[in-house]
Amino acid sequence: MHVIHHRRFYPFVLLVGILLTTACTGLRRDTLPPEVSVADIALVGVTMFEQEWEITLRTRNPNDHALNLRTLDYQIMVEDRPFARGLSNEAVTLPAMGDALVKTRITTSLFDTLRQFQAMDYTPGQPVRYRISGNARVGNVPFALPFDRRGEFVMPAL
Repeated sequence: MHVIHHRRFYPFVLLVGILLTTACTGLRRDTLPPEVSVADIALVGVTMFEQEWEITLRTRNPNDHALNLRTLDYQIMVEDRPFARGLSNEAVTLPAMGDALVKTRITTSLFDTLRQFQAMDYTPGQPVRYRISGNARVGNVPFALPFDRRGEFVMPAL
């Protein structure tokens, strides 16, 4: 029969307690995910096969405590069709009940984008529907917070 020696076991229990406490301090139980929307899209480069876009995302914090945004992984749909997938590793602190802009770059296939816009029933000056969804990683939390938002934008007349 083994007898547990309290002096040897106590440091282990203390270490586990400290690790669990610090792992959970990055996110409170009632934390809401950031709200992410598209603030601006700018075409910054075109090659024979690809387009490069700068996407400015408005990230809002609906919580009464600050969020340390580490990464965003997102997909943008335009008129219910996949447009692009993007990533951001720009660390941003979102103040409590505040917002911040996050700039990212995405690349799309020129042929796929042309095909997508030709298939849309688009009238210049009319709103175009979009959806942005993905995951945000905040603080030192090991899991991602999902977000999903719909909106509209008006494309300039060409």
